[in-house]
Amino acid sequence: MTVSEDTAAAQPQVIAEGFTDWDFPRAASGVVLLLDFAAERGLAAADCLAGSGIDAAALGDPHHLVEASQEIAVVRNLLHGLGDRPGLGIEVGARYRVTTFGLFGYALLSAPTMREVFRYGLRYSALTFGFARHSAVVDAAGDVLHRMDGGRIPADVRRFLVERDCAANIVLGRQVFAGGPPVPLRRVDLAFPAPPGAAPPTVLGAPVRYGAGTTALVYAPDVLDSPLPHGNPHTAQICQELCERLVAQRASGSGAARTVRRHLLAGGGPDPGIEHLARRMNITSRTLRRKLAAEGTTYRRLLDDVRLTLVQDGLRHERLSAAELAHRLGYSEPSSFMRAFRRWTAADSLRSEGS
Repeated sequence: MTVSEDTAAAQPQVIAEGFTDWDFPRAASGVVLLLDFAAERGLAAADCLAGSGIDAAALGDPHHLVEASQEIAVVRNLLHGLGDRPGLGIEVGARYRVTTFGLFGYALLSAPTMREVFRYGLRYSALTFGFARHSAVVDAAGDVLHRMDGGRIPADVRRFLVERDCAANIVLGRQVFAGGPPVPLRRVDLAFPAPPGAAPPTVLGAPVRYGAGTTALVYAPDVLDSPLPHGNPHTAQICQELCERLVAQRASGSGAARTVRRHLLAGGGPDPGIEHLARRMNITSRTLRRKLAAEGTTYRRLLDDVRLTLVQDGLRHERLSAAELAHRLGYSEPSSFMRAFRRWTAADSLRSEGS
């Protein structure tokens, strides 16, 4: 064997890879789980949500989405309130169930083999609460590794979020195999140092190796193509088709512009300023401007669009006068409001003609 052939043989065989960027909207149920965990330890929901921009009343809506940055803000509050100790993310991740992930969870449960679990699980990983970059590979020894790379996660929440991803996937694996053979999980690699004075190293009952190069769940070589107890190709196909639609639906409504528009609508019209909104989104105003530009818009355009929507609603449904609308939107003089209103309607008309 030549040197190049030997090098190629040593490279891991990639089965599937997940998202490269964790900054996508996700179901609010992940935040609800964090709040429940905090409440059991005496930490109030208001303290966990402080500065996140999340409306507590909206968390009961099963269709409500939160931004990744908002979930990170909740995690930071949780770590501040409970103490940032190793293993806390594992405790939270152990609470996840197939049903926590909704349709995505059922797609995994109905997959015929573990190979399909990896392929579809990572393909639709934007329907999860994950932050680590996930991949599934076969290494040189033949072991199957489900890797979780946390390199792109902010350092202050990295361990918690990678631990949470790791534990949640162990639980999912157990539920996928429930009623069948034991889960062939050989070892858990954690890319973090062992906690001081740690007990015998295990994570949810699995042997653990601290200080690994990358966090990974290490499975036996024969895990990929063995039939799973709940596998059903027809159900799996239906779930996958629905996951495709849901991914497309979220993608069409995601991004910084959607988040800014939502905050502006919630604020009722007065201009909070881009600096204030950027802080609520846990990014800098420069980053927010760059994101909006990449989406083909600006903060000023979004503010004008939202104000026009609010004015039209006020005129149509509440029969408000110009003075009342001016006051609601933060204008001191009705004349200033009327000039702005003419500008908004003119811009809206031009955009409509160009579409």
